[in-house]
Amino acid sequence: GIHKEGDKVVFIVIDSIVPKCLWSEFLIDKKNPDKQIRLKMIKLRGEHSAGVVIPLGMFPLEFQNFEVGKDVTDLLGVQKYIKELPANLAGENVGDFPSHLASKTDEDNGLSHLNIVEEVIKHPVTITQKIDGSSITIIVDNGEIKEVCSRNLSKKDTPNSAFWHAARKLNLLSGFSGVIQGELAGNGIQKNPLRLEDKEIFVFQIKKQDGTYMNYREMQGLCNVEFGCKVVPLVAEDVTFTGATLEEALNKLQELADQQIYFQTTNAAEGIVVRPKDYPKSFESRRPLGFKILNRNYKEN
Repeated sequence: GIHKEGDKVVFIVIDSIVPKCLWSEFLIDKKNPDKQIRLKMIKLRGEHSAGVVIPLGMFPLEFQNFEVGKDVTDLLGVQKYIKELPANLAGENVGDFPSHLASKTDEDNGLSHLNIVEEVIKHPVTITQKIDGSSITIIVDNGEIKEVCSRNLSKKDTPNSAFWHAARKLNLLSGFSGVIQGELAGNGIQKNPLRLEDKEIFVFQIKKQDGTYMNYREMQGLCNVEFGCKVVPLVAEDVTFTGATLEEALNKLQELADQQIYFQTTNAAEGIVVRPKDYPKSFESRRPLGFKILNRNYKEN
């Protein structure tokens, strides 16, 4: 009874950190009031909930004049949730992530970035599985590793660095220059939902020296044959949405995401990543154009 069709509301997506204030009071953990407020995918009365709706009456009067679609993230002090690096992977750092050389690996959620979904589904798409691990970026110049990074930091080359150890296991070609980005998964990372015996890199994008990105099949050939590592599992390719509405396309992709299971386990996979088949670069993020859809059956470790 709070809302009726056509009302303007504030919608806050999952994986957001919400400030503690009057409008978020009902989200505070009563047993642990000092705990930060993080929105997660949950089920309410048998239905999946992918966010929170707040009435405009909870905010300053200026909100009444905002157009539908206005981003009020900064105005509300809402922040994106970033997984903390496990203590066993933290190691030593040498500086911040080198954003001038590579883009951070942070896919947009399709359910909250409909404009990206609309752009992507104009093309035949490649759909890959989203691996639950720790982001790794390897910057290579003429076959030599110059920098290895976690999601936000450049890691120091030390004997106990899990990131550098994994990077050095790659059989890099002497003439190769580019940026290899993937998910470091395995024993000691996110409770190892893939049940791997050792830590492995699953590559999901490779930026070439000319600034363009390899498509999935190019990556697969280079990684499997030359580098000696894996790529993220392929779910489907050459999928088209000709004639489908945006809602129909999203429903189909959500159904596919909800079916994902990690290979040789019974564990629900984190979701899927959807990109145009030729992996064009996004002008907004410098990453390959694409988005993720999370598996609603996935339970974070």
